[in-house]
Amino acid sequence: MQKSPDSALRFLREIYPEELRTAEDKAYYALLITQAQDKNFITQTDDSLICIAVQYYDSTECIPKQAKAYYYWGCIKRNKNNHPEALKKFFIAITHAKKLSDGKLAGHIYNNVANIYTLQKLDEQADSIYQITEKLAIQEKDSGLWIDAVSQRSMIDIRKGKEYYHRAEEKLLHAFEISQHTAQRNMIAKAAYSLSLLYGRMNMGREAVIFAKLNIDNQDNTKVLYRGYLLLGDAYYKTAQYDSALIYLNKALYSKDHFTKAGAYMRLADIAQKQGKLEKALEMERKYSSHMDSAQQKQQSSEIIATEKNMLIQSKQSEYKANLNQFYYYTITGAVIFLTLFLVIWRRYRKEILHFKQKRNRTRQKDRRTTPTKRRANRFPAKGDSTAQL
Repeated sequence: MQKSPDSALRFLREIYPEELRTAEDKAYYALLITQAQDKNFITQTDDSLICIAVQYYDSTECIPKQAKAYYYWGCIKRNKNNHPEALKKFFIAITHAKKLSDGKLAGHIYNNVANIYTLQKLDEQADSIYQITEKLAIQEKDSGLWIDAVSQRSMIDIRKGKEYYHRAEEKLLHAFEISQHTAQRNMIAKAAYSLSLLYGRMNMGREAVIFAKLNIDNQDNTKVLYRGYLLLGDAYYKTAQYDSALIYLNKALYSKDHFTKAGAYMRLADIAQKQGKLEKALEMERKYSSHMDSAQQKQQSSEIIATEKNMLIQSKQSEYKANLNQFYYYTITGAVIFLTLFLVIWRRYRKEILHFKQKRNRTRQKDRRTTPTKRRANRFPAKGDSTAQL
């Protein structure tokens, strides 16, 4: 699954789910096939399969598989652009991952949460989560996850303005160097994408083109490839190579993402205007506005913030209940210990009182036996006693 996800998926597809006998086998198959398809960049929007795994592992309370099942359920909700629901699943997955102290899985979950915040333009929240992801990646020595987090944090820096460009460049060049040592093409693509975007903002067109090409050459994920075409088309536009720009901007229009299409139409409008094609420029601008409206309609920032608050409230309530149960436990335990000690001390005290009474009774009985002898001795005083003589 980790080294050859394509082989894993091929083997899993040779298994017929209806032939699986037990609920455990069916749940494990559902989890593995979902995981394999995700690792092969296959967009999954049907959650009926992963729900089998979630329901089974919830019933058996198998925490390791619960964490993974909820993580991939969140990924499917993310693919459906249902970001509030995706966050709910990711937050549950994080809770289970923390119980396991599984830093690697927790890192990938946090990274997905931060990605959702980024898509919704919630940069402040995204940056704080990427920082957690970065720390977990260093802890787990996961260079791929670290490069992803650094690249995304640098993108946030780029959006902040020119004063952050230098810091972003330092981080990205370091990430790009590490990505080349890992020889992971998707990591090289991510670092190169961010560097191209940065150099485009810095009006360093030549460098922007070089890194945009590197991004496309190393991109395995076809969903992201169209965004790479837009990036290269934009880099060519900034170097005034309009013919090359048109080739890649038109390729970007095949994307299903409204933001990517809007960006491509915006640059096509700019090129048409520079070439004196005013009617075409107006047409491209109308299409740009249309796709921007569609993209903004999918913004779920307010719902996400509400989801975040609800999850926080639920977390606090669970924490309160746990603390209350803990308080009851310690109170009852303390009371039992106190009563036990009290009974032990009371028994010892009773025993000592009884022993004292018995000792006193023995002393009294002894005194009673010796008293008559003393009285007889007093009747006949010894010789020389002046009292007796008187």
